[in-house]
Amino acid sequence: MADTPPDSSPAPQPAPSRTAQLALLLSGVAVAAGLGFAWIAYDRMGQLETQLARRIGEFDAASKEARAAAQAANAALGDLQNRLLALESRAQETQDQQLALTAMYQDLARSQDERVVADIEQTLLLAQQQLQLAGNVRAALIGLEAAETRLVQLDKPQFAALRAAMGKDIARLKLMPAADTEGLNARLEALVQGVDQLKPESESEPAAPARSAVQAGPADTLVRLGREIWTEFKGLVRIRRLDHPDLPLLTPTQSYFLGQNLKLRLLAARQALIQRDEASFRADLGAARTWVARYYNRQEPASQAFVASLDELLKAPVAIQDAQIAASLQAARAARKSR
Repeated sequence: MADTPPDSSPAPQPAPSRTAQLALLLSGVAVAAGLGFAWIAYDRMGQLETQLARRIGEFDAASKEARAAAQAANAALGDLQNRLLALESRAQETQDQQLALTAMYQDLARSQDERVVADIEQTLLLAQQQLQLAGNVRAALIGLEAAETRLVQLDKPQFAALRAAMGKDIARLKLMPAADTEGLNARLEALVQGVDQLKPESESEPAAPARSAVQAGPADTLVRLGREIWTEFKGLVRIRRLDHPDLPLLTPTQSYFLGQNLKLRLLAARQALIQRDEASFRADLGAARTWVARYYNRQEPASQAFVASLDELLKAPVAIQDAQIAASLQAARAARKSR
């Protein structure tokens, strides 16, 4: 029997065991689970980063709003401080007013004599203002006489010195010459209206020579015609005698403005009369008189009457000399201090 050759093919490997396969499977599952967990963790981390970025943005917005609110709060605080200062100022004013009212109440609570002295002093102050500001002697006398009548009705010896001083001032004011303001004002108004009636010296016309009556006749026609032609020819050149050789001839426009300036001078004199400014009153009237005498025809009745009226106004009293009641005021203050 022939020997069979041995088989040269490799021997078959033994099949893996089930345990190894299970371990391999578990390893794959573990790797897959690890990868899953890693992905979940990565995704969770991304979500956390997104939320953190959003939260940071919201915090920045909230921080800006907080800063804006803080600025508004500071502005409101400043406004409140200003209002508080205003309220404090008003409170101080109210306190001052309250103190003033308290003082007034104390004044009202004084005795009758003190009130009488205060009222008389106020009356004397008003009379002094009438004398100094308006030169109204009549109004001052009315106030003084009313105060004296009140003292007479009281008939108290402590007011004897005050009554004596007021009596002297009343007697002195009654003897003072009073300026006729209304009459002087009316005369100045009449002069202002009469300026337009004045005739400038440069516009005065010489008197026309009297023409001799010539009997008309055929023989005198040529003579009369020649005489009329000669008269018209001589009228082309006019020779006039002026009382003021140095006076410039005024154009119609200059004559108009001269009249307007004269009116302004008279109106300024009226204003000075109302203000009892005697210096300005006489200065304006003197300038007006100089203009009338220089630029207007003094031979005209209107100019003569105008100048005469200005001379009378220049002599009229305007200011009131020594118009004051200082003695009465001093006596009233002394009586008030003694109380």
